[in-house]
Amino acid sequence: MTQPIYDIGQICQLDKWETFINGQPFDTFTRLRKEAPVYWHEEVLEFEPGFWALTKYEDIIMVSKDPETFSSAKGGHLMTMGDPKVVDPAAVAAIIGNMIGMDPPEHQVYRKMVAPRFSPKSVRLLEDGMRKKVKELLDKVEDLGEFNFVTEIAEQLPLWVLCEMMGIEESERPKIRDLVNNLTDASINQDPEQSMQVWLNYMELFKMGRDMIEERRKNPTDDLMSVVANTQVEGDELPPELLDGFFLLMVIAGNETTRNTITGGLLALTENPKEREKLIKDPSLISNATDEMLRWVTSVIYFRRTATKDTVIRGQEIKEGDKVVMWYGSANRDEDIFNDGHLFKVDRFNAKKHLAFGAGEHLCLGNRLGHMQIKVLFEELLKRYPEIRSVADPIRVPSNFLAGISELKVKI
Repeated sequence: MTQPIYDIGQICQLDKWETFINGQPFDTFTRLRKEAPVYWHEEVLEFEPGFWALTKYEDIIMVSKDPETFSSAKGGHLMTMGDPKVVDPAAVAAIIGNMIGMDPPEHQVYRKMVAPRFSPKSVRLLEDGMRKKVKELLDKVEDLGEFNFVTEIAEQLPLWVLCEMMGIEESERPKIRDLVNNLTDASINQDPEQSMQVWLNYMELFKMGRDMIEERRKNPTDDLMSVVANTQVEGDELPPELLDGFFLLMVIAGNETTRNTITGGLLALTENPKEREKLIKDPSLISNATDEMLRWVTSVIYFRRTATKDTVIRGQEIKEGDKVVMWYGSANRDEDIFNDGHLFKVDRFNAKKHLAFGAGEHLCLGNRLGHMQIKVLFEELLKRYPEIRSVADPIRVPSNFLAGISELKVKI
């Protein structure tokens, strides 16, 4: 490892979930941006060598747009895959073997396969169904008084959209929800005693996906799973690990991120009542406010790349094979891009510049779909319950990867 030129000691433990127990460590990110924008971070795990932490917006954009130098496939997109003595190789293959873990040209081949289902036209066709579903959810909570916004509202809409697109039966949807919640509430490194259960949950999720693939090959339909099941690349069916990875990507990336932004967005409106009042007086601001919520929450906290050759970032030498971790929550508060980035402003003029959906080759394929869900939900929510607010501190998901909330008590 090259000697760091930005050497301020070990000021943080970004590889530990405890650092994120009360939300993202924005004070630490601020210091890193100012004093050590390319920071060598030691890791507590004996089988991991450490990583370069990137906290500046422009550096993260640069890395994201240079897959030739900074690979998603080499080493994977997560900080660590866990202790090699414990993890299941099949689960690792699926986690790495999806579009997030690919480089060009392979990445474009598989992205092109499903891209039509996420086109602006396809997303618009879902809007009426989304709006109807939101109204049903709001009807159900009318007489509840106080309730958990996450379970009653925030997780319900993305789950419904996801299952509708993929053709998942109503009877299977609660199982999908529970498995995803279990996976995102406990990571490999958070609680070693839960490691085996985490991998068992992965296996159960993969079995559901494989059963659906087998059924769609026998009886094709017009849903997204049928597209994937019956696509061939160079004359061959997609390999099992890629099918597993696709199913995992959809049920987590297509579900958790939107749920977390919706929940974090409502919390932001509660904590900033003047901003909520702006939306009530002028609902046309809700689309821009959606981007501000995405920036503010930054549901996916980081992704990793691996250097394929010796290179330099901001004067710092990076060696071939070094891990480079991009901290999106820091980029979304970078003073050079967002004036008063520590403030939540629904009318922020450049809110759309956020990196909540990533950038470059791996810009989230479902970004339009996620944006529409958040926008539609808050349009209907604030029209029906303009005084809705949280009434207790949120219970956060213990993770340094997903900025999630498992419970947010609200009153309407």
